[in-house]
Amino acid sequence: MLHKLLMQWPKAQANYNDSNTSNTGNTNSSSSRNNNNNNNNINNNCKSVLLLLLLLLLLSWQIKSADGHKVTASLITNHNYPVEEHTVHTPDDYILTIYRIPTSPKRQQLNETLGQKKPVVFLQHGILCASDDWIINGPETSLAYMFADAGYDVWLGNARGNTYSRQHKSLHPDTSDFWKFSWHEIGVYDLAAMLDYSLSESNQTSLHFVAHSQGTTTFFVLMSSLPWYNEKVRSVHLLAPIAYMRYHSFILSKLGGIFLGSPSFLSWVLGSMELLPITKVQKLMCEHVCSEGSMFKFLCKGLLDFIGGWGTRHLNHTLLTDVCETHPAGASTSQIIHYLQLYTSGDFRQYDHGKELNEIIYQQSTPPSYNVQNIHSCVHMYYSDNDYMSAVEDVEYLASQLPCADLYRIPFDDWNHYDFLWSNNVKEVINNRIIDQIHRYDLEHATGLSF
Repeated sequence: MLHKLLMQWPKAQANYNDSNTSNTGNTNSSSSRNNNNNNNNINNNCKSVLLLLLLLLLLSWQIKSADGHKVTASLITNHNYPVEEHTVHTPDDYILTIYRIPTSPKRQQLNETLGQKKPVVFLQHGILCASDDWIINGPETSLAYMFADAGYDVWLGNARGNTYSRQHKSLHPDTSDFWKFSWHEIGVYDLAAMLDYSLSESNQTSLHFVAHSQGTTTFFVLMSSLPWYNEKVRSVHLLAPIAYMRYHSFILSKLGGIFLGSPSFLSWVLGSMELLPITKVQKLMCEHVCSEGSMFKFLCKGLLDFIGGWGTRHLNHTLLTDVCETHPAGASTSQIIHYLQLYTSGDFRQYDHGKELNEIIYQQSTPPSYNVQNIHSCVHMYYSDNDYMSAVEDVEYLASQLPCADLYRIPFDDWNHYDFLWSNNVKEVINNRIIDQIHRYDLEHATGLSF
């Protein structure tokens, strides 16, 4: 069946290309007609991508997940960087795998030793993602390698439920009990445990924190809920931050919010399930769909555009195979439902279990809001106009609610949600800026001078 579906894609793409050729060849056509043709082309792409996304969702529930494509350690080693794998146990007995890049081959040439005490930076991934996000763009461009080259002790987190963190002391991932969590638990349990572990192993008391997408949400959750953790972060850099979602523009969120944005029988049935783990069929699709030179490659780019923002000119297309092989990395459906609740309510608050359960869990009928006023760290937030997940208005409203926030709006109107990680120019636009700001912070606090 999959083979037949794949064989049908080139016909659809051929028709799409023919229509493009016909349109561009007509030099005398009006601008309105061109706009209509462009809209039709986008609609055609949307339909193709929606069909691919639906197929992935159906397959993820019908086919047993394969062993995840765990590439973090091997990729780091292949680039001649030292890497350590560490196991972190959470207070509620989840077992997480995190990685450390203690130094860089470039630093070793400067006679830097592995045991030398250095400032710590911790990187946390987004939803359906993993530690791979920070390294697959290569050693010259990926933020993890750049931090190591700059002399930092680099830690890469992995939240419960993804490819690297599918273990629990007593629960098996084949049971629904394993998946009874949202990003609230990832924040107060996983992120807290990973930060504590990294600081202990590095013999430091505070660190620099960088996160993308859901990783930023878990930061807001942790610092709002357990405010003493503010003392453990030095500087904070959040890419495509998500907390309030009043202007969130992803079409599936608008549809999903209707059915799952408030407690219902459907949200109860669909909650606490495994969502989009890596399957054997997905691996097969990566080989046929996203590989270099594949006639189906437009689907892979289209899927990222559909979720993150159409029309970006910045995506590094050579990474599509690597992205496909490692994403989606798995999550709980409750994480998605929790975001849909934020979209529906317009508030940044805990999971809504329904009035009766809320009374038992929270001692009130509605979920408590996160008090972002508890976040004492000055938060640097990086956002863009073409990000379907992190709307400009929502980020700016969030900044107005924080005690200290510094905003950087990307100077490209087509920069989307995934360009923060995998664009051709992410080094110049984002990474260099973050590293410079962290260097400046460390110098100012070491010397007492302002730079």
